Amino acid sequence: MPLNGPSAASPRRGSCFGRRLLLALFILALTALVSAESEDHGTLLVGSSLRRGSSHVLKKRGTSSSPSTSSSSNNNTIIPYAFDASLGKNFTEESCPEFFNTFLASESFIQCYPFSFFLQNSESFFQIVKQGAFKLSSTMDLICAVNGTQCTTIMDNYAKQLVASSNCATDYQLENPLVRQAYNAFTSYSMLYSSGCLQSTSGSYCYVDSVTNSTNPGDSYLYYLPLDVSLPGGTRPSCSSCSQNVMSIFLNYAGNTSLAISQTYVPAAQQINVFCGPNFASTAVTVASASTTSSVSVATATANAREALVAGGLASFALLLGLL
Repeated sequence: MPLNGPSAASPRRGSCFGRRLLLALFILALTALVSAESEDHGTLLVGSSLRRGSSHVLKKRGTSSSPSTSSSSNNNTIIPYAFDASLGKNFTEESCPEFFNTFLASESFIQCYPFSFFLQNSESFFQIVKQGAFKLSSTMDLICAVNGTQCTTIMDNYAKQLVASSNCATDYQLENPLVRQAYNAFTSYSMLYSSGCLQSTSGSYCYVDSVTNSTNPGDSYLYYLPLDVSLPGGTRPSCSSCSQNVMSIFLNYAGNTSLAISQTYVPAAQQINVFCGPNFASTAVTVASASTTSSVSVATATANAREALVAGGLASFALLLGLL
């Protein structure tokens, strides 16, 4: 006998059936949402054919004479590695190189293909750049295919862990170059992901155009500003839409005094404006708290929105149960 009435043809049973159907659909949607939220950060929006084992990263270190031949099964894309040369022994605390080995072997780090690390600390990426626009564009396709928001959260978390007292705090305070470079790469991931994946009006990557332009290498220097590398004196980047859009992205972060770009952006903008006009790159930087302009805020807002959505869903679920 049905729970909501003795008659199979009664309107009350039909109403109950509708509620049960609605409840079932709601539970399915909520389950999918919670499952997506609780996924490990290492699971990114890239094909399974692009996954790499962590042991391969450790094996590569110290044998970086040639780039990795790991590739996508579709286009034979060469996959670069961060810190693929020896880390050396210039560390004060033993815990620091141990932390480097840990994050370099982590799937969550590997699968983000962090452009911010490749620029300054990847021999394999340098080898790819030397192979020309076609190979480099294929690698940029890989770099830009990941979930940037999710990877930003991962990099921000690693930045915090890097400067923890149990890891590299002492070496960071002593301005160990390798540790400082890693910290800048972690904290600048978001802006370099955005700027590295910019495309020109012709559909090519602005970064690829900058490093393959043998007549004016000035544009490529812009991508090192977030890594605490100042624009060399006398450098004259092109007055292109790519240069302007890259600087526009950096402007959004330049007011965050906890980031290296806060020290390098304005001098670079002033230098570019000498050649491209006073309004080409804005120098109107508004100093703000880290929570306002950092990449952390984007990830935090996304997480909070999802949590609120899940909480609201649970409340609605309880209400539906009360109606049955």
